[in-house]
Amino acid sequence: MSDFIWFVMTGVLFVLLGMIFIMLGWQIWKKQKMDLIISYHSGRVSEENRQAYCTFAGGGVLVMGIGFLLSGICTALNQSVLIFVPMTAGFVIGLGLLTAAVRKYNH
Repeated sequence: MSDFIWFVMTGVLFVLLGMIFIMLGWQIWKKQKMDLIISYHSGRVSEENRQAYCTFAGGGVLVMGIGFLLSGICTALNQSVLIFVPMTAGFVIGLGLLTAAVRKYNH
């Protein structure tokens, strides 16, 4: 398989994965669908902290999705090893937001 086809296929997969994460993050953040989060973590959040928890957790998933989406677009256009920079940055920042949400609101 040629390098061009590999980069295009990888780009399409990253874009699709990014769109899924963006949709999930939006559902958690704006519509407060806590059932999309692991029940162990979301079940221990008090009712008054529900909105703040959904904002942090949904924002984290949304940032991960944006990182994957940007990486997928860069993969199809650039065909360089640096395509993984947006994905890695989005994943690290998003995971940090998710971890902060669990540590702060999961009592």
